[in-house]
Amino acid sequence: MKRHSVLVVDDEPSVRSLFEEALSESGHTVAVAENGTDALDQLRDGRLPCVVLTDVRMPGMDGFELSRAVAEDPQLASIPIVVMTGDRVLSFSSPARDKPFSVNELDALVQRSCSLHRSSRDAVD
Repeated sequence: MKRHSVLVVDDEPSVRSLFEEALSESGHTVAVAENGTDALDQLRDGRLPCVVLTDVRMPGMDGFELSRAVAEDPQLASIPIVVMTGDRVLSFSSPARDKPFSVNELDALVQRSCSLHRSSRDAVD
């Protein structure tokens, strides 16, 4: 099982704590941000995770806006952004995924996203 760096972006402190605890328990290094603007600032400061897990609905910059801003920045565009929601309807009607709440599901999501990230980077190098 590989260990990765993860940025968790969610405006709900309880969700941030839950994800941070679960990911840390799985051996990952975790940074947190309470909204898209804060996350983008961290990324532009050079703190580049293997994957960003972000909520859809947040005040200011939401998860989709964060995803677009990262994709448009050549320095950040290779970082995978996983946009998640706790809203079942939204998860069926948009590209957002259901939020995983088990440690195993969360770890599997990080492992999958980071392995894809690494193989796309290897193809570029």
